[in-house]
Amino acid sequence: MGFLAWIQKQFGIPVAVEKEKSQVSAPTIEGQFKVLRIQPTPNPDAFQFILNGRVIEAGTKTFDSPDDSGDDPMAKALFDIFGIQSVYVKENFVTITKSNVVGWHTIMEKIGGTIEAHLKFYEKDDEAGEDKDIHPVLENFNKEDFFDYNDERKTEVINALLDIAIRPALANDGGGINLLSVEDKTIKVHYQGACGSCPSSTTGTLQYIEQFLKEAIHPDLEVQAN
Repeated sequence: MGFLAWIQKQFGIPVAVEKEKSQVSAPTIEGQFKVLRIQPTPNPDAFQFILNGRVIEAGTKTFDSPDDSGDDPMAKALFDIFGIQSVYVKENFVTITKSNVVGWHTIMEKIGGTIEAHLKFYEKDDEAGEDKDIHPVLENFNKEDFFDYNDERKTEVINALLDIAIRPALANDGGGINLLSVEDKTIKVHYQGACGSCPSSTTGTLQYIEQFLKEAIHPDLEVQAN
């Protein structure tokens, strides 16, 4: 049984379906990607820059500060632009989140040019090397046993639930969510991309995630965004 069928059968909760992945072959050399269009997200301080092909093999890349850039040429160049707060890469787009002290009209063109000049295809994501085959975890999962699981299995279960019911919807708006920790009945998460500073992330979105996990696991769970 797949993720979607499992969650619908277990809880009757409708889940978002991830949009079809681009079939365009991806350029592999810096300077070959082109920005096809720019579109807003629910966060007024974040825009998606849609590229002419897939920019990452699978998963996501997140740069939340210049310190996260490492030797990544695009991230380093983007953080050199005044006001840039985070860079989020997924599928065929790059989501840029800026500070509210700078207007889009002053940096939009510079961002697009920087992405086109420095973006290269990512063969590895932020979770490269991790085992992502979490189907058995969900197939054998009984929510009555959740608090008897060790921390590793609790994390696997919650990540699986986020994968099928939360992350696809966030990805459509140019963002994502990272599970930071599971501490007793408290689940700590970190928003990525457009979700990071979106006003709805700390209200409606967080409440929806918490309610979903309460129904899927236990009514006493609490979700906190850091």
